[in-house]
Amino acid sequence: MMLVYFGGSSVNARGKQLILNALSLPTEPEVLILYPIHTGKLAQSSCKSDEFLCGNGKCIMRAWKCNKMDECGDNSDEQECHAPPTMPPTSLCPARTFHCLVEDAPQCLPMEVQCDGSMDCDKGTDEENCPDISCGKRLDNFYGSFASPDYFRSEQDRAELNCMWVVDTEDSRHIVLQLSLQLGYNDEVRVYDGGSGGIRLLQTLSFRNNRHTVTIESSRGQITVTYHTDLGSLGHGFNATYQVKGYCLPQERPCGHDGGCFADTERCDGWWHCPSGKDEENCAACQKDEYPCGGTSGMCYPLGDRCNNQKNCPDGSDEKNCFSCQPGNFHCGTKICIFEQWRCDGQEDCQDGSDEQNCLVVVPRKVITAALIGSLICGLLLVIALGCAFKLYSLRTREYRYRNPSGFAVGFN
Repeated sequence: MMLVYFGGSSVNARGKQLILNALSLPTEPEVLILYPIHTGKLAQSSCKSDEFLCGNGKCIMRAWKCNKMDECGDNSDEQECHAPPTMPPTSLCPARTFHCLVEDAPQCLPMEVQCDGSMDCDKGTDEENCPDISCGKRLDNFYGSFASPDYFRSEQDRAELNCMWVVDTEDSRHIVLQLSLQLGYNDEVRVYDGGSGGIRLLQTLSFRNNRHTVTIESSRGQITVTYHTDLGSLGHGFNATYQVKGYCLPQERPCGHDGGCFADTERCDGWWHCPSGKDEENCAACQKDEYPCGGTSGMCYPLGDRCNNQKNCPDGSDEKNCFSCQPGNFHCGTKICIFEQWRCDGQEDCQDGSDEQNCLVVVPRKVITAALIGSLICGLLLVIALGCAFKLYSLRTREYRYRNPSGFAVGFN
């Protein structure tokens, strides 16, 4: 029998069975012609432009979708992937499990067997693209990934952990670190600028940061990450990737003179990956010199409305990931902008409290308000007191004028 195949899909033949994404049309007894059928695109997420929306509402890096690792926690990031022909197009695996082929049959395996050093899936796919899960290490590549030891660990197999990773690329350029978090209530991740000698705290992360991917940039070629979790924590730690700023991966494009990289999927997605916004320029949905909002609103905004602490996009994407702020605003360490007058007023308006750091004199805003109200009340009481004193003085004066010669006061109305 002769097979004629047109298209780019692969053909998998086992015995007499042919399994592929194609349409077969028999023509002659000895000839089979196969025509490929193309499927539609995946639906867009409602997270940030560079993120994927999980089934449980969590957002992870879009690059982590279909990487054979369950970063979502419910395995939704590993569904609808371009899997081998014998793999079903979608997976019904429950949370904390992943799907793979075992003896050519789709299976749902517990996440604890993934990246455990033992090949449980066909061709060892459960041991591919595994991050380093040692409790602390020194990393010296231009880019890479690492994860906390409990990231693939079961709920019962938990222990108290205190780990530290030092990334030293031996390059003067900044390091861009991205973390996907599954922290428990008392778990904590701290990111420091610099190596183990002479470090400055950049950000402290907790379970409140679990929903979105966190991006942190160092000011030098070293960055340090510490992780603490208590015994019995219900969290699963974190997964992280890092790369030297300006060092673009093969699938990325450079931002230009201001540094940074972006992927084709991040072009015109409403989220600035380049400081200059190069990845969001000249988008088909917007007029010239306008930039698109995130999500599906289809709205655009001019450059002057970006990072001015006034939300113009429905999803607020014009006020997120700000590399600089409009005049009259203060740039927070979390890449958002607040009004300049909120700086050093005794009340934290930046999520990281950077607006209340390095202040010479700190006068809380509530104290100022209380002082003004107190002054008004004191002034009002003073006026009332003076009025009462004047009235009493007037009465005494009138009484004195109407006294009789014997010294007894004369009554009056």
